[in-house]
Amino acid sequence: MQMRWIMLGVLFIVRLSMGYQFQSVASVSSTLVSEFGFSYAQVGTLIGLFLLPGIIIAIPSGLMTRAVSDKYLLMLGAAAMVTGAIVMALAGSHSSLYTGRLITGIGGAIFNVILTKMVTEWFFEKEIVTALAIMLSAWPMGLAMGLVSQGLMAETYGFVVVMYAMAAFALFGLVLLALFYREAPVPDGHGAVSFRIGLPKRQFVHMSTVGIAWALHNASTILVISFAPAILIEKGYTAFEALSVTSLFMWAALVAGPLGGRVMEVLGHITSTIMVMTAVGAAALVSIIYADMPEISFLALGLFLSIPIGALMSLSSEAVNAANRGPGLGIFFTWYYLGMTLAPILAGWTLDITGSVDAPLIMAAVMLMMVILLVGLFRLLQKFWPINVE
Repeated sequence: MQMRWIMLGVLFIVRLSMGYQFQSVASVSSTLVSEFGFSYAQVGTLIGLFLLPGIIIAIPSGLMTRAVSDKYLLMLGAAAMVTGAIVMALAGSHSSLYTGRLITGIGGAIFNVILTKMVTEWFFEKEIVTALAIMLSAWPMGLAMGLVSQGLMAETYGFVVVMYAMAAFALFGLVLLALFYREAPVPDGHGAVSFRIGLPKRQFVHMSTVGIAWALHNASTILVISFAPAILIEKGYTAFEALSVTSLFMWAALVAGPLGGRVMEVLGHITSTIMVMTAVGAAALVSIIYADMPEISFLALGLFLSIPIGALMSLSSEAVNAANRGPGLGIFFTWYYLGMTLAPILAGWTLDITGSVDAPLIMAAVMLMMVILLVGLFRLLQKFWPINVE
């Protein structure tokens, strides 16, 4: 029992580096506009490029779990993030920044699929909602660390130092994996399977439904982190104050995610809690635009969106059987990466054509309402079209 919590701690620290690396572009967006001549749509594109490789990489990553150790695959992802960060540090043009960001995105895609599989296998049917919630809380913590440090770092020491800090963090995760991580024990009947491509039709549909819901939930979060500071600046906050206030969302998530996961696991009512919390979160998101004290809105948003996050991801373990977990998670994260790649680009486009900093957040609220509908659809599929009948 103790070993699985130690391994979760290792994976939590490793995942921090991914959140920290993703946030870097949004944190230094003013530098990109002033020094590299980026438009806001181009900044949104660069943000999304971290996620673009996942559209191609997620499914192969899941399939490779049938042939390659999860630990070695995760170490490969960390190495890609180190390499991409160094390329961005040395960049002197738009194309170089795009290239580096794509390389880091390859590492991030491997991270998401393999980390989720690792935690699921250590905790399947044993506090899985709590474990996934803890693992997922590393993402907002990494984002928050980036929000409060990277902008100030760029202003004080320059853009290049931020990129090298990203590389150092990812390298630390690589070393930690190499030295301390151990594979989860394989339960009886869940041994190695032959390498093959494909997934049964019902499992594909179930996983796709959950994956699209997960994509929309996370994409709405990224739109808040990336575009809400502009709303605060328009209200009179300085750039640093705006980033700090926005980070309240992630700090609230750090507490609400793991605690909410444990409470939901003990009390039950998983589906209704996901739906209610997501609806209240959407209302809190909209209130950022109109509230006189947006700090409260950010705290409420972090609380209500994060309480059900472990439970929402745990639905992926219900969408496929154990033998198809790796490939199934590849499909799950392919949808995730499609949504996360397109959402910042579309949000930047809505800002450019409307001239309103509110537009991306309104778009995010609509996406959260769609999550509620998809969770309901998944439960209907389980009842009327279950995966154990092919």
